[in-house]
Amino acid sequence: MTFQMGIHRRKIRPSELRKTWLAYIQYRHGQVSPSTFKRDYGQITKRIQRLCKDAPYLRNAIAIRGWFMERYAVSTTKSTLVQFSACCKWAVRSELMASDPFTGLAGELRLPPKDPNAYRAFTADERAIIINAIDEDDRFFGPWVRFLFWTGARPEEAAALRWEHVALDFSRLTIWEAEPADTKIRQRTKNYRSTDFPCNRRLQLLLKSIIPARLEPDLRVFRGKSPRLYLNYIGFQTHHWRPVVLQLFEQGKVSFYGSQYHARHTWITMALKHMSIKDVSYLARVSPEVILKHYADRERQVEIPEF
Repeated sequence: MTFQMGIHRRKIRPSELRKTWLAYIQYRHGQVSPSTFKRDYGQITKRIQRLCKDAPYLRNAIAIRGWFMERYAVSTTKSTLVQFSACCKWAVRSELMASDPFTGLAGELRLPPKDPNAYRAFTADERAIIINAIDEDDRFFGPWVRFLFWTGARPEEAAALRWEHVALDFSRLTIWEAEPADTKIRQRTKNYRSTDFPCNRRLQLLLKSIIPARLEPDLRVFRGKSPRLYLNYIGFQTHHWRPVVLQLFEQGKVSFYGSQYHARHTWITMALKHMSIKDVSYLARVSPEVILKHYADRERQVEIPEF
């Protein structure tokens, strides 16, 4: 009897899930960033459409979870189930459903171990080696890489930076927008944080070296080679950063391979040597808790005495 009652609470058809999901994301529209709505919610919508097309006969959340596990990675299935549960919980609060059939299902899935290099930083010497190697590969991208290493800006933040955000005397710049390369939508930064970033002499010289002869406030600081004038950092990652840094790793010139996002990890890690966690938190637009969890402990140089 208990088993049957449990299955009954899990009942939901793909068509019902799709209807509820579409109502949920309509409700969430305007409450999440445009890129999240377009990219993340859009991907889940496509998965539900595939589910409805290929398995309309499924009758409960357990079966739906099994269908996803056979076709997607564990991480994808887990994140999708999390969204399904959030959607159904909203439906319960909105009196559209009696209960959440997906409750607890995502928590039962165990993800593979995280990449130990996920938040790893390059050393100062490795940073210089990477910058020089990018210059040799294509000098056009030199300023871009230097800016990432010297500010800790996320690529989507650097791509959105415009000259109107840079002080006329180059003393500081404002980071408050982001423009993901996959959506091309200008929006607020992650977590909606902004930074009035002071420019040291090194950064000032960099900005002065790339300022256009005809300055327009809305012009991007970092522009691409194409007429669209957008520096597609995903394309840069694929065609320049990855082959260059991967070769440096294979040659033993850097200790690990990391994406251009590791320029941010490098800046935060190095900044902690010279500034307080509070200041680094503000300048990097990330909470002190995240810094303590992922960066601060990596700064300790532990020496084991002989005993």
